[in-house]
This record gives sequence, C-alpha cells and structure tokens, in this order.
Amino acid sequence: MKYLFKNISLFLVALTMLYSCGEDDSIEVLAPEAAFELQQPGITNINLNFALPDNPAFTISWDDDLSGASTYTAEMSMDIEFTAPISLGTSDSKTFTMTVSELNAALNNAGIEAFVEMPIYVRVTGGNLTTNVVRFDVTAYPEMPPVFTSVDATTSYVLSDVAPDNEVALIEWDDLDFTNLTADVNVDYTVEVAEVGTDFAAAFILGTVNNTTSLSVTHATMNEAALASGGVAEEAGQVEIRVSAIVNTAASSFERVSDIVTISVTPYNTVLAPILYGVGAGLPDAGWGWGSPVELTLQGNVYSGNVNLSPDNGGNFRFFTIRDDWNSGQNFPWYTDRGFTIDANFANANDGDQNFLFTGTAGEYFLEIDMANKTITLGPAVVGPNCALDQLWLVGAGVPDAGWGWGSPVQLPCVGTGVYAGNVTFANDAFRFFTTEGDWNSGQNYPFYSNDGYTIDANFENAADGDSNFRFIGTPGEFYLEVDTVNKTITLGAAQSQCALDQLWLVGAGVPDAGWGWGSPVQLPCTGVGTYSGSVTFANDAFRFFTVEGDWNSGQNYPFYIGEGYTIDANFENAADGDSNFRFIGTPGTYNLTVDTVNKTITLN
Repeated sequence: MKYLFKNISLFLVALTMLYSCGEDDSIEVLAPEAAFELQQPGITNINLNFALPDNPAFTISWDDDLSGASTYTAEMSMDIEFTAPISLGTSDSKTFTMTVSELNAALNNAGIEAFVEMPIYVRVTGGNLTTNVVRFDVTAYPEMPPVFTSVDATTSYVLSDVAPDNEVALIEWDDLDFTNLTADVNVDYTVEVAEVGTDFAAAFILGTVNNTTSLSVTHATMNEAALASGGVAEEAGQVEIRVSAIVNTAASSFERVSDIVTISVTPYNTVLAPILYGVGAGLPDAGWGWGSPVELTLQGNVYSGNVNLSPDNGGNFRFFTIRDDWNSGQNFPWYTDRGFTIDANFANANDGDQNFLFTGTAGEYFLEIDMANKTITLGPAVVGPNCALDQLWLVGAGVPDAGWGWGSPVQLPCVGTGVYAGNVTFANDAFRFFTTEGDWNSGQNYPFYSNDGYTIDANFENAADGDSNFRFIGTPGEFYLEVDTVNKTITLGAAQSQCALDQLWLVGAGVPDAGWGWGSPVQLPCTGVGTYSGSVTFANDAFRFFTVEGDWNSGQNYPFYIGEGYTIDANFENAADGDSNFRFIGTPGTYNLTVDTVNKTITLN
C-alpha cells in the first residue's frame, strides 16, 4: 500500500510541473557573465629553495571568455599598479608555471634582496585584455657572486720578511645580495690563490671569514701562498685570486664564486742556505776576499762553527748566503731589522755597508746563528764533533738491543758536523729515533725525516703503524748507520770495526753514574776511526778509563795518556792519588767526551 501512495504522489507532481511549463514560457536560464579572470592561488607565500631548482615555484590558472587570445603572457611587478611590468613568460594554455630557478632569476634581475621576504604582483595579458592581479610573498636566494673592490689586474705586492706578521693587504669585496643578513643565514667567504691557468686545482687558502667582506693578509701568509702557487723568491710573478661565498641556511648550503683576478706578487726566500759564508777583516782566516771564506754549516735552523775573530784592521765583516756573490750579503741591520738578539761582542760597523764589527778580544770562538729563535751568540770554541745534540737514541723492536723500552736504548753519537753514526743491529720490525733519553715525546718518526727532505736508505720504510715509525726491511744484522743532518741523508753501510775496542769504560766518583764499582760503569763507545765518544756526567772527583769491563787491571790513568802524547782537556788534571787517576775540575754537569786515539786528544764539549 505504501508503494501505491508513493507512486500516485510522484505522478501528481509530474502533472503539476507539465502544467506549469505550459502556463508560463517566460522562464530563462542565464549563462555566467563572460570574464578574463586570474584565479586566486591556493598558496601565496613562496620561499624559494636553492636545493630544488627544478621544482615548481608557483602555478597560476585563469578563465578567459573574452580575449580570444591563443597565447598569453604572465607579468610581474614590484607594485600593484604595474608601473614597470616584467615579463615572466608565455603560455598557450590557461595555466602558467615557473620553476624555482626561473622565478629566482627573475627576482634577482629585478633587484630583490636575497633571503628577505618581499611582495610581488602577478597578472596575465591576452590580446588587449589584462586579468586581475594576485599577490605572492616571495623569499629569493642569491645568484650574483662577490666582486673584488680592493684588487684588480694592476695590484702588485712586494713581500718582506722583516716583519712577516704585519699586514700586507686588506682584501675587500662587495656582495650585493647581502646588505642585510638575517639571523638564520650565514655566509662564509674564502679567499684563495692559485697558479695561473690551473683552475684552482691546488688552491692555497689565504683565509676564511664569516659574514664580513674583508680579509687581512700578512706578508708571511701571502708569501706562503705565492711560493705554493709557482712563485720564485725575489722575482715578481703572477698568481690568480678569487673569493667564494658559501651560504649556509638551516636547510642547506650553496656556493657562489667571484671572477678570477690576476695579480703580481714578489715573494721572499724562506729556504735557508745550507752554508753561511763569513768574509771580512774581522774574520782573519777569511779577510776581504773569496779565497778562504769562513763556513758556518746549517743544522736544522742553526748555523754554527768555530771561528777566529779579531778587532784589528777595522774588525768588520759580513755574512753571505752564496759563495763568491757579493750581492747575497747579510749585514748587521739585516739581522736587527728581523728582530735578532745579537751578542754584545758585535756592533754595527757604521761603514759604507753597515757590516758587523767585532769589538771583543781576538781569539777563537764558537759562533752560533739561530734562525728560528733569532739569536747570534758567541761562546768558547768547541773541540770535537759539532752537532745540535750529543747523540740520538734508538728504541723499538727493530733494534733488538733496545726493544720498546728505556732500559737499554741504542745510542747514536755525534761523530762530525751534524752527523750521528755508529754500528746498530737491526731486525725486521719497527723503531724510532729520540732526541732525549727516556722521553717518548722527543720521538722523530719516518715522516719527520721524509717531510724534511731527507733521502732515506731503501732498507727502511714507513711502518704505517699508529706512530708511523721506521721499519727495517733489509736482511737482519749489524750495520753502520749514519744520520747526516747537514746533507739530510740516512744511510746504512757495512758494520765498521774502527777502533781497537768496541768501547772504553769509565769508573770512579768523578763519574757519579758509575761510582767506584762495576755495577753500572759508563760506556764510551767507538763512534769513528779510532774515536770513542759519548755523553758523560762528571762531578769534581777522580775516575779512570778501563779497556775491559770488570777488570781493574785494564785501567788507563792520567799518566798513561800523557805518556802517549795526548793533549788533554783543561777540565781534567792528574788526581795525584794512589792510582794517578783523572780528576774532573770543571763545572759539574753532562758533557760530550771524546777520546781520539788517532789525533791523540781527550776533549769535552
């Protein structure tokens, strides 16, 4: 029954509608008004992400029932009146899309500042008609690179080592994209120098600054950069310079690089000459000529040697870095200008060349010029070998007589000018050199020598362990090891039997490490042809030499050496005790003792 009533109702409604239509034919369905209208975008805040340059930045759509255009142009303006419209592109449909990089380029070209939210206005033109305007709030990222303002192709620097830490240049640049940095944006600027034409493949970094557009560069830093970039000391040469800007945001970072500028730099020499020559009346063995100049050999950063000095005949002299070259001179002001502390026995001669003037007592002295600590000092003449240290020490499994401990380190004594040498037994394992006995921090490993330009015997290699020790890879056995710090070589040769004995022994109260007993006699090893040498601590008391350990009958006292014609150091005398022992009468301390059986001398250094 329900269905019957429902169907009847529907029938009556239909009849009513038919009747109504027939009664009134004036009802009309109206079409929408024709328009050329830009639809409001769903998103109007756009923060352009430089990490996604190909992503869409925005898409706009429009309705067009009026223009009849087949091609449309999208325009942008910095103001709503469109006083200076900028074309963004065209479309053959009723939509237009711009990528991140495309919109960013348009904004940069319009002069919008990077990382600052700015409004832009967009509309579409078709035929002679224009749509309504929509607004976007946009944050752009920078594209313009920094531009140098303090260097150009005419820039030239002549560097000096007189005050190497002084500023030689304040390098400045503009970065127009960053007149106002926000808290969440940082820019790191790096200034680089490189050899011309190398595309900065091995660039030298002059420095890096943050959120500032200038860099102070010292003579020393610029000099290092120029030499690393193919420059030649004392010669003007060209290098290339650029500045890169790395923009860091919370999201990511990107880099912009300036144009390359070529500048001229004249670097100074930082490589010390292997020998310093002395010439002048104050050095009577040399005089004012090149026939027999005094030679001071370089060991590390120190020139040293025994020299005869005299105040007579003017007493003036000068140092030179190149033999026979008067232009290589280094006079008194050369050193004072560089901050050297100079021994009181020297003064400025105030002659035409401002040479050194020796004002002390004529005689032989030990002259030392320390280029690192900037000192020139005089001391008593040194008798015997001349090294920076009395000996080197070897420790490690590769030196089985020592092992990895300080119980019995192998001593390599100074045997000549800057030369340490002696017989050493090697095994196929690692070891290291040390400058101070018992001090692990005084180690000198394989890279220490290789990086300093040493030529190292092929029987050694870098152990490539935690300490980059030496590793002996030759046939195990005894060899003659020589470390030449002047010529920078480490060599191995056949073990040398150069002395009648492997060592001499010292015992007595004058040698407190030994005392009058055989528990710990002091060993003086053979270090060269007929030469026994090593470090010995002396006290003001008596002692004696022995040829056989533990044998009191093998003693050699003071009269023994006098009878053999030896010249004995003035720090020793005949003890005039029951055994006519030696007595040490100098200042107690540690010395390098050398007994030269060939030249028949006993000397202390």
